Formats: sequence, structure tokens, C-alpha cells
Amino acid sequence: MNGAPELRLLARLSKSQRGLSLVELMIALALSATLIFGIFTVYLDSSRTSRMSAALARTQEAARIATDIMARDMRMVGFQGCADPDDVTLNIIANNPPTADFFETTLRGWEVSDGTWADGTEFDGEEIEANAIVGSDVISVQRGETMEIELTGNMKADNANIQVLGDDIVRFSQNDIVMISDCEAADLFRISSEPSSGTWAHAKNVNSSNRLSQAYTDSARIMRFSSSVYFVADTGRDDVQGNDIFALYRQANNLDGSVQSPQEIVEGVENLQIEYGELLGTNNVRYRPADEVGNMASVVALRIGMLVSNADPVRDDNDIADYALPGETITEASGGGTVTHPEDQRLRRTFVTTVMLRNRD
Repeated sequence: MNGAPELRLLARLSKSQRGLSLVELMIALALSATLIFGIFTVYLDSSRTSRMSAALARTQEAARIATDIMARDMRMVGFQGCADPDDVTLNIIANNPPTADFFETTLRGWEVSDGTWADGTEFDGEEIEANAIVGSDVISVQRGETMEIELTGNMKADNANIQVLGDDIVRFSQNDIVMISDCEAADLFRISSEPSSGTWAHAKNVNSSNRLSQAYTDSARIMRFSSSVYFVADTGRDDVQGNDIFALYRQANNLDGSVQSPQEIVEGVENLQIEYGELLGTNNVRYRPADEVGNMASVVALRIGMLVSNADPVRDDNDIADYALPGETITEASGGGTVTHPEDQRLRRTFVTTVMLRNRD
């Protein structure tokens, strides 16, 4: 009788220490799996969204940089100070100049249909002729670039040197090309002396003549002559899926008259399309591709379009969309179109901007 309470206590302890049943264990595992799966799904969605947002941001940034660089050059096409390019002809005395007729070469464009598009130009046989991708456009611009240099003395037309002062003198070397102009005249010559001396000679050893077209005053502007060409080419790099990575390139004339190797400006630009806005007699502007423009001198605006991608394959499916650019539609590779893009998982966007040319009527 005295052991009965102890037995009942042992029975209760044994019952309270009983383990989970199989059904309870399965329910617990199912709930845990559901919770883990939900957390994992949220993580994947968040990671995918983050990658997509980052790719979009990088694509937009690449397009902004490419557009800003090109637009800065395009707006100033034909700039030669206050001299009106329609009324003032640039007098060229520099030997081996980057142009023989500034009025004719200040703005040029080409539709790249094959590897011979540059035949008959200064780009014939250069890297750009073979590297510019078929189906994209090439544009060349020439202009004066304002410098921090002042004309201070020896300004007679028949004097073979001028006196200069300014912070940008250090940016020039002997034999470099210089543009000098006022509202009445403009000259292009080579510096035959050492520019750091402050005396810039334009002697006949690097020029066809030592005479400028007129005597300039201290109101004249001294500028760097800028000659640049923009195009799209393969970088030679591949993304993680083995697809080619393209970029916007710029090739420029060195001031000594030689041609630089193409320089990569912005990665991700896959196609460049440009339409040229011709000013008609009715004062309307008609946009046409380069090979349909009758007279480049009548172009007052440019419509620049780019197809830009990011190298990170963030899409869930392959890209089979069509992308409309000025004068051309870029289709998927299997669509049989004239100009195509790869059917991969890269994010693509189009960017179009219109640039007014400041030195055109």
C-alpha cells in the first residue's frame, strides 16, 4: 500500500517523457520544409530582382556616358571660333593636315554594309575599316576645341611666329596642329618651335607657307584641332555564356597628323544608328541615314540611337525582342533580319537622343 504513490509517480513521469509520434514528426518536417522553401524562394526572387536592377542601372549608365561623350563632340561640329563656317574658309598651311577641305569633312557618316565601307577615305586599310561591325553606323566629326591660351604678340601675317600665354600650352608639342581664328578668318598651321617657349613659330619646314591669311589681334582664339570618328566593334572579350561583348570606340587624329589606334570608350554598346537632319527649303528638318543625305553641309541635327546591353545574363529566357533605332530595327538572330542581336539572356535597352548642331543654320 505504501508503494502505490511511488508507482503512480513513476507512471506519470514515464508518460511525460514519451517521444514524438511518426505523424507528429512528419508534420514538423513538412512545416519546416515549407518555411525553408518560402525563405529560399524569397531569397532567389530578391537576388534576381537585385541582379536585374543592377544590370539595368549599369546599362543606363553606359548609355548616358556614351551619349554624353558623343553629344559633346557632335554639338560643336565645324566649330572655328566666332568665324562662321558658311562664310569663312579655313586656310590650311599645315603639312599633312587631317583635312584638305574643312567645310567638306567637318561631318561625315557611313552605313557599314561590309568591310570595304571606308574605301577612298583616310580610314581605308585602317583597323576601323575591318573592325566596325556590319549593320552599324560610323560617324566622323571635326572641330576646333577651345583652349586656355591667349595670343599676346607678334601678330603680323607675314611673321613666322606668334606669342602665346596660358595654362594649356603644356598640352601641345612641337609639330602639333593649331587652329587660330577670329570672326573674319581662320588658319590651320603646325607649330615648328617648342611650344613651352611661349613663341609658336609656323615656319615652312612643317607648313606649306609661313604666312597666315591675315594679321590677328589679341581677340583671336587659339584652338586644338579635333578630328574624331565613332563606331561599334567587338572588344575580343566574352561574357560568362561565351557571347561576344561589344563596345563604342573612338579613333582620333593625333596632332602630329598620325592616326591613333581605336580606343574603347564604353562597354556594352552593341549597335549605333544615326539619322542626319537636313534643313529643307521649307525650314523643316528631314531625318535620313547617311547614304541618303544629299549634302552634309545642310545637316543641322543628328538623331543618335544605341542598343546597349549588360554582360551579366540576368534574364530567365533568351532575348528574342525587336529593338527600333533611328532608321533600323534590330531583330533576333534567328529572325532573318538585316541587322540582328544574339538570342542570349543579356538585358538590352535602346537609347535615342537628338543633338542640335550649334554651328549650322
